[in-house]
Amino acid sequence: MAVYLFYGEDRFARLEAVAALRREHDADGALVNNSVSFDGARLSLAELGAAVAAAPFLGGVRWVRVDGICARFGVPRRGGRQLGEWDGLPEVLEQIPATTILIFVEDELRRGNPMLQLIEPLADTREFARLKQEEALEWLRGEVRRRGLHLTRNAAQTLVERAGGDRGSLTQAVDKLSLYAGDANVDETIVEAMVPATRSVSIFNLVDAVAERRLADAMRALDGVRAEGEPEARIIQMLARTYRQIVVTREVIDRGGSNDEIQQAAGANFAWLARRLRRQAQSYTQTSADAALTRILEAEEAIISYRRDEGGLPEDVAVELLVADLAGARR
Repeated sequence: MAVYLFYGEDRFARLEAVAALRREHDADGALVNNSVSFDGARLSLAELGAAVAAAPFLGGVRWVRVDGICARFGVPRRGGRQLGEWDGLPEVLEQIPATTILIFVEDELRRGNPMLQLIEPLADTREFARLKQEEALEWLRGEVRRRGLHLTRNAAQTLVERAGGDRGSLTQAVDKLSLYAGDANVDETIVEAMVPATRSVSIFNLVDAVAERRLADAMRALDGVRAEGEPEARIIQMLARTYRQIVVTREVIDRGGSNDEIQQAAGANFAWLARRLRRQAQSYTQTSADAALTRILEAEEAIISYRRDEGGLPEDVAVELLVADLAGARR
């Protein structure tokens, strides 16, 4: 049984690990015809069971990826976990053939998440947490050596303090410094000028503009969050989270559910968030919301391919095209 669960707030490290696992199981190059991805917000247990039981086509391995199934259930309220049909997941996992690789991919999760508790004992589980300061400095030293960048000790300390322990943020900052400095030494003064510590433009303004298809506002907000140092990986993460909530909200609307039901299903902390999600979701069909999530996944895959010299797109280009596509989509 080859089942994996990759989760954690370090999105860059998590996606790198997913890409590495895929390459490890794609020795014959046949996964291009033997891969299927699901949005966990809408997946049924029967659909998953059929996908993992299918035999690979002209290849040795079948790749099945599920995004956001744990986030769909959140942390249970009073009365314990309520997974419904998903209580039968262990039986499905135990019957997975040796030719199937099943991977669950999640953002940061709370330990009380009922689906996490169900999957974790049955899977190769890996958490990708943000690096602590000393870990971030050690990782940064290796990245700097690999790039041939000349970074002083004080500059490295300043960079970690500003970018934090997210490898995606650190990588973006190193990319920027490498382009700016070339072979010159980079001290803390340059880091302070190139890597802002505060962000005055809210990323929530960006994701709202995208979700509401206000193209001009979305592109202006994208410029703003970039100027304030928001990592591209964080932008993708927030877009994915918003569209998963829209998918769930659309389902509640379609069955005539209330704003309270939306708040619970989407994991919204406030009633006003549920009202906004209802307003945003009303301009989507289930098909168009699903298509948006698929487009986000394509952008992530393009970035990983580019970093591996396998085609794809640079991170900034992929994100800009993604925002333009989502915000400019016709209703």
